[in-house]
Amino acid sequence: WPYGDICGIGPVGKGQGTEFSLTFRKGSGKKSETLKFSTEHRTELLTEALRFRTEFSEGKITGRRYNCYKHHWSDTRKPVNLEVTPGGIDQIDPHTNRVVCSYDYRNIEGFVEVSDYQGGFCIVYGGFGRLHLFASEHRDEIIRSAIEHAGNFIGIMLRLRREGLTFEDFVTERLGKYSSDESITSLAEFVVQKITTRHPEPVKRILALTETCLVERDPASYNIVTIKPFGEVFALICDVDNPQVFTVEFIRGQIRKYSSTERDSLLASLLDGVRASGNRDVCVKMAPTQRGQRWGLLSMPVDEEVESLHLRFLAAPPSGNFADAVFKFNANISYSGVLHAVTQDGLFSENKEKLINNAILALLAQEAELPAVNSELESHFQAIRRLVASKAGFQAFTQLPKSGQGSGLTDATFREKLGVKTVKALKRNNNGVTHAAIDMLCALMCPMHDDYDLRQEQLNKASLLSSKKFLENLLEKFITNVHHGTGALVISSLLDFLTFALCAPYSETTEGQQFDMLLEMVASNGRTLFKLFQHPSMAIVKGAGLVMKAVIEEGDKEIATKMQELALSEGALPRHLHTSLFTVSTDQRMLTNRQLSRHLVGLWTAENPVAMNLLKRIL
Repeated sequence: WPYGDICGIGPVGKGQGTEFSLTFRKGSGKKSETLKFSTEHRTELLTEALRFRTEFSEGKITGRRYNCYKHHWSDTRKPVNLEVTPGGIDQIDPHTNRVVCSYDYRNIEGFVEVSDYQGGFCIVYGGFGRLHLFASEHRDEIIRSAIEHAGNFIGIMLRLRREGLTFEDFVTERLGKYSSDESITSLAEFVVQKITTRHPEPVKRILALTETCLVERDPASYNIVTIKPFGEVFALICDVDNPQVFTVEFIRGQIRKYSSTERDSLLASLLDGVRASGNRDVCVKMAPTQRGQRWGLLSMPVDEEVESLHLRFLAAPPSGNFADAVFKFNANISYSGVLHAVTQDGLFSENKEKLINNAILALLAQEAELPAVNSELESHFQAIRRLVASKAGFQAFTQLPKSGQGSGLTDATFREKLGVKTVKALKRNNNGVTHAAIDMLCALMCPMHDDYDLRQEQLNKASLLSSKKFLENLLEKFITNVHHGTGALVISSLLDFLTFALCAPYSETTEGQQFDMLLEMVASNGRTLFKLFQHPSMAIVKGAGLVMKAVIEEGDKEIATKMQELALSEGALPRHLHTSLFTVSTDQRMLTNRQLSRHLVGLWTAENPVAMNLLKRIL
């Protein structure tokens, strides 16, 4: 239905339910018809639909506007207008008359009055108790009206909390459950320009990564402007045209755009932080997520049925457009892997393994020509990553195609085709494509699913590490990026690859001869590894340290001595000594790094008189 034919949309029944009704005009006459639907996601559906309400044929309702003050992060009061609308409360800039931001009812946790602040009330918002403080002489009316609108139009019950807050409470609890020191203490900071409609020009900010959050600070005062938990990050987008611009997409639909001269180092650190905090569904890509391609919310995985359909669409694209099917698949399937990947017992249950295998074959059948557009090629690898992160996909690597499947692919196996595709893709010399390909290889090196089979891991690894030429290809990418100071994401994914091959406990499944060969190749590029100890991304310093430790502990005497000499000539010893002695933190990651630095200092100074003399002079 065109929005112009819609008379109204709203919840059915009192309180939280799943039913809603849609009323629309039929033909040119006055007749209208009402249909009833039911969905688990009623709140979200109504909120999104009402954003178009001004185009509806009836109900071009404009709410009342109230003059207010907002207590700004800079500790000043700014005049704003608040408008109570059917879907949320809009904050409007009185000078330009533009909506600055909307507080959707679906994300409002409640209202609370601030007792010692005249006309003061807070909107408790965003799922973690974040407080936004406003003051207005119409306080009671605004809150009453918002509660009514939320009930009538969205079907949710909002409340004014019984106990008020004092202004001091607001100051200490403004960031909700992330107000504590560990949530706001930076582990890494980057200077960025924030690109936003609120400001005509980009604004300078410090983007800080903490243990659990992405924190935006004002460079002049170091005040916190905004905070977003890592668990709410959905995807990271690298702008293709501008090498400094990137976007962070969040599961509640917000999108934040920044530019930074150190974009790739920032993204490598951010990706590491988000994954370390337990959010495994995040990836870096070139094409923004098309919300209309996802059959459900960003904040929760799609249903099993949706997953199965999209697996089928890869094998037989409904529009005949394969590229489109891949983007849709990626928009619906979690990056951490197909969720419903194991066949359920039951009469009508589908064979999931077969669906996954067919999807893999479809992605590898597109062999003749790699897609010309880089973002499309990247999406192929990210789709394969989603498939091999599941048990069936992980096994398929050495088992597909099974003899007698007669799919016309008997000449080339999954492994060979993937090898060819990867080598061709690396020749593109595009960091986005390279990173996607290597992140996919990592999911084949180390199972990303539960209940895995060590034997399968050994087989996959043996097959990935079997070609010296292929490994030289990967290391070549590593060395050029390190020496040019580029491609932090590529470096970081290659360090993961090397970690899964060479570092304990992962190295237990690496075949002996292959282990020695790869170790030798890495050791002969020792200087490259040492360069990384000066890298701005903590994640990369840690990865380089783990690989270095393996090289010294597992290599022969000659290799170890060479590394000790390089530790001095490349200035790595003093830096790690500093980390070993002076890291004070409660964060597990920082403590792991300190432990690693101590270990490296020990390895570099053992039976090394030159280093011992240096330590003597330092201490």
